[in-house]
Amino acid sequence: MKRSMICRLGLWLTFTLVLLITDSSLQAQGLPSALKPLDEQRISEIVLLLEDQPSGFGQPCTNRKVWDKLLKSGEYDLFLKNMERFSFPAFSKADYFSLSDGSATSSGRGLQMMRDRAKGLSELTWAECLQNKGRYIRQIQEGLKDILAQKSWVSPRNDFKFKNYNSIEYSVELTSALYAHTIAQTLYLLGDKLDSSLKKQAIEALQKRVFDPVLDKIRTQNDSAENRFLQMTNNYNHVCLSGVVGAALAVLEDKKQRAVFTYIGEYYSKNGLEGFGDDGYCSEGVGYYNYGFGHYILLRENIWQATKGKIDLFAIEKVKKIAGFIPGLEIINGVYPAISDSKPGVQPDASIMRYLNRNFGLGLEKYDTVSVLGNTDDNRNDVMMVFPNSSDAKPKRISAPSAPAALRYFFEKTGVLISRPTPGSICQIGVAFKGGNNKEHHNHNDVGSYTIVSGKEIMAGDPGSIPYTADIFTEKFRYTYKTIGSFGHPVPLVAGKQQQAGSQSKAVTIGKDFTTGYDDLVLDIGSAYPESGLQKLHRSMHYDRSGKGIVLVTDDFAFNKAERFESAVITRANWKKTSDSSMVLSQGKEKMLVTFSCPGNQLSVRSEEITEGGAVYSRIGLYTVKPIISGKLTVSYKPL
Repeated sequence: MKRSMICRLGLWLTFTLVLLITDSSLQAQGLPSALKPLDEQRISEIVLLLEDQPSGFGQPCTNRKVWDKLLKSGEYDLFLKNMERFSFPAFSKADYFSLSDGSATSSGRGLQMMRDRAKGLSELTWAECLQNKGRYIRQIQEGLKDILAQKSWVSPRNDFKFKNYNSIEYSVELTSALYAHTIAQTLYLLGDKLDSSLKKQAIEALQKRVFDPVLDKIRTQNDSAENRFLQMTNNYNHVCLSGVVGAALAVLEDKKQRAVFTYIGEYYSKNGLEGFGDDGYCSEGVGYYNYGFGHYILLRENIWQATKGKIDLFAIEKVKKIAGFIPGLEIINGVYPAISDSKPGVQPDASIMRYLNRNFGLGLEKYDTVSVLGNTDDNRNDVMMVFPNSSDAKPKRISAPSAPAALRYFFEKTGVLISRPTPGSICQIGVAFKGGNNKEHHNHNDVGSYTIVSGKEIMAGDPGSIPYTADIFTEKFRYTYKTIGSFGHPVPLVAGKQQQAGSQSKAVTIGKDFTTGYDDLVLDIGSAYPESGLQKLHRSMHYDRSGKGIVLVTDDFAFNKAERFESAVITRANWKKTSDSSMVLSQGKEKMLVTFSCPGNQLSVRSEEITEGGAVYSRIGLYTVKPIISGKLTVSYKPL
């Protein structure tokens, strides 16, 4: 089937395939929180913990203590000036169907249009709450009416057979969860400023489009693709639960109903935690950590506030390890590897890190006083962060083992090592060396991949994500993209074969030696090449902190018959070959000498520029000229 035909079928088919693949992996994992009838005893216990009235984040705009303080801070002056010319974003049918009718190659147009409307409602709510003059009420009510009349609240890529658009069946996914919580926060924050009949219509729409579909899923325990977020172990779980539970806590008058959704959040959010390694590692990378775990924070804070701290989703031991993921993953100088579908240059969300730093006492001083003022993109997280919340206690100043100043951080269960220079030394090179497996969330076939940083520049390594297209999540086409398959990563090409997808393709740690002067890690990655004739493939990384530092990556391989072996340097730096066995990389102010050798064998170089819609990068292949039975191919990186 041609890729253009995939577009015309609509991305609902794509996402159905993803859910089917995900479901099979969930069954294999044995989820702790499978679909089951509501636990009435636990719900009765939660009822006793809730207030009589619903509430959301922040305070209604009529409670002026914090709102006036925010207004007087001056941080919102430019926002309010721009809002004087605000026009509510319109719903575009053409954008919504742009993927399915073939006028676009991805769902980006439709998704952006949908989310712009939620953002518009949030910004109007923010403006009215700050000024409290009634100036934006008419626009808010008109915008809300327009959204209530909108045929679908879900992303077009997730509207399976356009059931939502045609009012056949409603489902909860990332965008509809966003709509639900945004609408609910608008109702809560503005209160009696809104027309009572409009508020009633909005709550009825939330019941029909969001609350009832979730309850029906649990009641029927059906196996349809809709509303499967309850069972998923990636960011979907926490994002959707946060929106649904947050909306319920903000608008449902009946305390028992609010207790039901609090229980749903408490119980099913354990599935999202299963997607993280037991060592806290997030295989989706920094970008999706911001998104997915950021929504777990919203869910936690919502339930924490609603129960006055009696239910705390941070009390789970694994969450403490997940909170250390970002400081653990930082290579040096605020640079992170673009693992999985993270974008190059990705950074952790500062407000999330401030919240985690204060709640867990991570000892990260740069986040102690980071400002959370001035953000108005949504009326959920942005409101929660500036109003009193659980992170407002004085931060604990402790020396955390996950702090970036540490010489290394090893996600031992996953097999991911971050090696850093000795503080105060002239060494300014750091490395991320990745084990893992090839069935991770947002997986790239990258077992044995690495990222080399010098100063503040990524000199070589994982290229990160590319823009999503209609077929990028399909089982058939995903790994035909070079940037997602192993070809676009600094990993071997073995007998002309790339790594295979699947959990059986995994790194096994077979040796490690960590000292103050160097770090050594050896991984067996042969299982990623099941049909290559390999007898052995051990990849080792040696990181030396002495002097300016050096990184050596060595592949020790053996075949059952003579084959060609190839390694690769992946870089967005300018590069120039300086000899038969060396090249120089130049990026910003940094220069790095790369040398390569395979003793007893001649290596040759081939290069290719790869973009696939993202930033261009070079794949520089280093391959044995003649087939060989065994050898050791080493690539070294040394700052100049």
